[in-house]
Amino acid sequence: MSFIKWSADYETGHPDIDRDHQGIFALINDLNDKVREGVSEGSITVTIEALIDYVNIHFEREETLMEACGYEELHAHKAVHRQLSDRVMFYKDSYDRGPEVFDMEDFMLFLGGWLTNHIVVADMDYVPVVRGTVNEAREKL
Repeated sequence: MSFIKWSADYETGHPDIDRDHQGIFALINDLNDKVREGVSEGSITVTIEALIDYVNIHFEREETLMEACGYEELHAHKAVHRQLSDRVMFYKDSYDRGPEVFDMEDFMLFLGGWLTNHIVVADMDYVPVVRGTVNEAREKL
């Protein structure tokens, strides 16, 4: 059973971004499954690290797209990305220091809430700019 489910509500209309978001959903669900199944701490650490790497690649892709489209709120969006990255690193460091006392439920709730809220609020703000830029480029062809 999925911890968080992808739906059309999260679609930005940009294939690469939507694919990235779906990948993040999958990694969070994988982490949740591993926690529920009681797999080794090492396996959980590997999944957390994979999630961090994937999210960082996604943030770079998203920021490059916003910059190419002239998104005026790019600086603020980048700041939100850095805050989210810092918070996930804080959780990872806490897990690394003491997995036996780590509040995994709090971490999972943060991940699920962060992802869904970030997409439907912050990411949807840049969607009209990206769509407009793409449409303008098509009209020039």
